[in-house]
Amino acid sequence: MRRETEAELERADDLLGKADALLRRHRGTESESERLDDELTIPLDDLDDDLPILTEVVDEDELSALERQAATKPPPVAPSAPDIAAPAPTVDTRRQQQAAHVAEQLIELDTEIGREVEAWLANELPQILSRELDALAEKVRSEALAQLRATLLPSISERIARRLDRDDG
Repeated sequence: MRRETEAELERADDLLGKADALLRRHRGTESESERLDDELTIPLDDLDDDLPILTEVVDEDELSALERQAATKPPPVAPSAPDIAAPAPTVDTRRQQQAAHVAEQLIELDTEIGREVEAWLANELPQILSRELDALAEKVRSEALAQLRATLLPSISERIARRLDRDDG
């Protein structure tokens, strides 16, 4: 029984190890693309140089006049974009789609593994705990009995002997 359980645990560990390796490989490709994105990103300090600092205080009268003026004007109409056929997917787009598909599969696999582990724990853990707690209770009982015999029994025997000596004398 224990050998079967150990074999099942080893198989589960192997499967989890393979899934972890697959996830690590996938995460490795993501981290490379993230590094490229970081290299192309402009630091925030450079962007702050172009931002104006607003220090002008506006009166409520001026503000309400501006609000009325804005309410009477129709909003500007955005020019419509010309109809352009969607470009054919490039190699990078295909790779991104494949990576997204692999990521979805990994997420599904992770979810399935999680469900299986939870189901296994729900079925097996109570039985394992029951066996181990029964064994622990038996061990505690036998150790307590041995301790009782070693310490309490001589004390009780001595009291009985004294009482018998008093009754005889």
